[in-house]
Amino acid sequence: MTGCGVAAAGVSGPDVKLDSGWVRGVADGDVLRFRGIRYAQPPVGTLRWRPPQPVPAWRGVVPATTSGPACPQASDNPKESSDAEDCLTLDVTVPGKPGARPRPVLVWLHGGGFTAGRGSDYDPRRLAAQGDVVVVTVEFRLGVLGYLALPGMPGGGAFGLQDQQAALRWVRRNAAAFGGSAGNVTLFGESGGGIATCGHLTSPASRGLFHKAIMQSGACGTVLLPNSVGLGTPRFPFWRPLKETYAATRTAAGLAGCREEARMPACLRAQPVKELLKLTGYFTAASYGGATLPTAPDQALRDGNFARVPVLSGHTAKEALAMAVAMSLLGTPVTDANLPELLRQGFGDQTDQVGRRYPRERYGSAPEAWAAPYTDAIFACPHVAAQDELTKRTPVYAYVFGDDTAPPFIPAPPGFPAGAGHGAELAYLFDVKDKPIDLDGWHVPLTAVQRQVARDLVAAWTAFAWTGTPSSNGKAWPRWRADQPVAHLITERPGSTATVSPSRCELFNRA
Repeated sequence: MTGCGVAAAGVSGPDVKLDSGWVRGVADGDVLRFRGIRYAQPPVGTLRWRPPQPVPAWRGVVPATTSGPACPQASDNPKESSDAEDCLTLDVTVPGKPGARPRPVLVWLHGGGFTAGRGSDYDPRRLAAQGDVVVVTVEFRLGVLGYLALPGMPGGGAFGLQDQQAALRWVRRNAAAFGGSAGNVTLFGESGGGIATCGHLTSPASRGLFHKAIMQSGACGTVLLPNSVGLGTPRFPFWRPLKETYAATRTAAGLAGCREEARMPACLRAQPVKELLKLTGYFTAASYGGATLPTAPDQALRDGNFARVPVLSGHTAKEALAMAVAMSLLGTPVTDANLPELLRQGFGDQTDQVGRRYPRERYGSAPEAWAAPYTDAIFACPHVAAQDELTKRTPVYAYVFGDDTAPPFIPAPPGFPAGAGHGAELAYLFDVKDKPIDLDGWHVPLTAVQRQVARDLVAAWTAFAWTGTPSSNGKAWPRWRADQPVAHLITERPGSTATVSPSRCELFNRA
């Protein structure tokens, strides 16, 4: 027997019986891998821009040894630039040893906003082996293929979210086959995946599909400010009314030569994927006002319309430093000369208040002075707002990842100030594939101290999956309280807490 519930070990790999048929994975050291499993039919042809459909049963044993492709996206990364719409797959990673009881299942939603990324780039070996959990990483529709909508199009504006729900339903049906518990599922994600996780907390169709949630560097109220993804980029919300998506679709369809509205769906379905990807900029947000998201998720939190499940929520201490790195690499670094104008473009009529709250002399460099208010406005304060609403009705735990020695998710130029920027915690939870962390393209190994921080982080995440309470070094983390806001501070010095000042967010958390 293998570590899976009803799997049988064969000479060529472990076999598992799913609700749709048998798959054969591969033993890989201390874990078993099951890769590229279809959880829904390929959304091609007439299924393009339709809700995900169940997979027909198959006969025989299907190999599950290779991850599926990234869902189509406008990307310069050859690992992500596939135009294969047959991408609704998931990978399952299971501890190699038998479990004494059904294990928690963690379902990972990758980052990249709602337009980019690949789930299989995040290898969860450490989570599975150290934490004794089952981990599922998911591919789902993105951009134009995930969030286009027209009147009369069922599910329009939220196909990517519906794919994630289909994956969660697949987990509910098949968790036991991998030794997992269908009644103990934790949905977790970072950046766009964290924002989506918050959305699922408010979606009626997601109720009962997961029992705990972790939101990393993305909450229901997260909005990208001007310049945050590059000089000259506009403000980007992640949720918008369905009517706005209809208007965006009509504009994009016209650019694709599909101008007659009655024939627009058929005309768009006839377009090659590569042509559709040129329209990605029109589809960076999911839509509310339909069945998937009846209400804007941040408003749903304020109304109390969300799932009553334990939530772990947090961000890195210097999120926007990663954005300043990107601007520098693109040839437009933040300097003392352009800092005032960049802040004006980002904060408009709040610029003077921001300048008083974040004075330049407090920071060692112009990039750090720019990143501080951007970090609070885009990440920290939306997390605080979500935590305050959630904690009224369900247990909430908060963290700030402040290990400034962590390997940066985006390689920084020489001399750039170090800091726990956006994505810095990911190298501690996962082995992130093909992600260089120095300018020569080599992966820098974690130091002994960093490895301990990684063990503590994995312990906290998986303790939360097992019990609903994160803990590390044998100590449970404090619960978040709006009247006494305390977050667990994750640094190279374990066991710290950080008191969050409510006044810090007065500028940004305005309904």
